[in-house]
Amino acid sequence: MNQMLTDFYVKPTSDIFIKYLFGKEEHKPILIDFINAVMKNSGFPLITDLVIKNPFNIQTILNAKETILDIKAKSSDGRWIDIEMQNSDKGFFGERALYYWTALYGDQLVTGDNYATLRPVVCINILDFKMFKNVDRYHLCFMLREKDTPELLLTDHLSLHFLELPKLTAYNLDKSLDNWLYYLKNEGLNKEDGIMENILKNNPQIANAREKYMSFTQDEHMREAYNSHIRWKRDHDSALFFARNEGRSEGRSEGRHEEKFQTIMELRDFNMKPEEIARITRLTPEKVRAVIAAGDKGLDLLMEDDATRH
Repeated sequence: MNQMLTDFYVKPTSDIFIKYLFGKEEHKPILIDFINAVMKNSGFPLITDLVIKNPFNIQTILNAKETILDIKAKSSDGRWIDIEMQNSDKGFFGERALYYWTALYGDQLVTGDNYATLRPVVCINILDFKMFKNVDRYHLCFMLREKDTPELLLTDHLSLHFLELPKLTAYNLDKSLDNWLYYLKNEGLNKEDGIMENILKNNPQIANAREKYMSFTQDEHMREAYNSHIRWKRDHDSALFFARNEGRSEGRSEGRHEEKFQTIMELRDFNMKPEEIARITRLTPEKVRAVIAAGDKGLDLLMEDDATRH
């Protein structure tokens, strides 16, 4: 069995850790190395320096857990760069990525500016799911090209990169991007990881990232922020799941009870507390405990309540 690197495992692709790793001013060399790995893999010019426009702030994360934890930076050659981590496929991610590009591109202009002041915007999306299931390549980059003459580029101001982690199963350790994606997939999982040790030895900035990972997992405030953000995301995603199921069964009393019962049992399997499940399903904690304790008969309890009210 693999031995974890630390006693407090932090998923390296969690958006809060990505924000911490790439979004702190003192971590800028790590961010530059990652961005250049993406640029090099696409054949684009590398960057030499950048300014982080929305640096990591732990207090903001604790106070506003719904904040989008992307990283915005501007390189010394004028390119705007946005990095986002997405761990699950909630649909319409292509449209979402384009919307984020639009916002960053359009916000460059203020009253009195002309279009000549606009600079390219590069969006790098790290995905822990397969978005383009019919394509084997893990790194795809979309630009504005003419349909029948793809070598004809309208402008280089739009480039949307998608890095799909599940597709990367064979690693070329001579490629810096492969090294970075292996790190993001495997950090913290195995203390005796020969591939990781080789990567750390040959890439100083990934070795630097390992040091930051260790610091994060051993810092009490970071651990609190991580746990708090994970709980919020779990509640938020569970509530959306329940709301979708409620919508599907709208107007069908029995169907709604079946969906609610299924939701309770699934959230129980996620080790959620009855109080948390109650908040999501709009039941009392006592009712949730009774439904769970009743097992397969729990649905009958929900339906009996409805019959009593009517």
